[in-house]
Amino acid sequence: MNENYLILLGLGNDAKAEGKSLAEQIDAVLPQTQCAQCDFDGCKPYSEAIVSGEAEINQCPPGGQDGVDALAELLGRQSLPLNETHGETKPRRFAIVDEKACIGCTLCIKACPVDAFVGSSKVMTQVIAKECTGCDLCLPVCPVDCIDMIESEPLQKISHKDSTQFNDALIQRQILERSIRDNSRERYQFHQARLDRDKRERDELLKSRTIALKEKMAKDKEQKEKIQAAMQRLKKSKNSNAIK
Repeated sequence: MNENYLILLGLGNDAKAEGKSLAEQIDAVLPQTQCAQCDFDGCKPYSEAIVSGEAEINQCPPGGQDGVDALAELLGRQSLPLNETHGETKPRRFAIVDEKACIGCTLCIKACPVDAFVGSSKVMTQVIAKECTGCDLCLPVCPVDCIDMIESEPLQKISHKDSTQFNDALIQRQILERSIRDNSRERYQFHQARLDRDKRERDELLKSRTIALKEKMAKDKEQKEKIQAAMQRLKKSKNSNAIK
């Protein structure tokens, strides 16, 4: 039987055994690339859409047909062919940046859903390869095409000669895959939390500036009215003296 399918199914079953929600069980099977090829913003929204019936189980190209089959088994459904309109299944990959061509625009940093890019404006950008999920979201935003995707070293096939060794190796591979997914999920959650925090801070700053501007305008208006009143008194006084 396909070892990748067994690993993915095991991830879902582990989540079920841990008492996690159905959406979390589905999310455990998904690859956590956060690539949005499924038409949702990330793996978690997609898993929730599957539960609610808004999405089918075959919309994740990075998960491949094994992922679809594992989700079908987990949910007790009939499996479906991978929907190729969402993209094709590719080997696990990571991004690299051509240092000579990079102009430091930081657009890739903003596009990355797991903060795998590091750098700053007008400074060459680099990739933390082990954190990159291979989502491809950085490719279309790069104005100088200085990003390439490189296939990761494939994992060695598990030997089927001895059932005990196969099961032990399968468990170890499953632990590895869970670790990779957990890390990517946590980085995505941190990324989202950072964006939310930045938005709150911008909103609070805008609010405070708006309040300060209104207060200044009110003070300016008050000062202007005082000056106008004083000028009116002065004019009235001059008119009175002129009459005398």
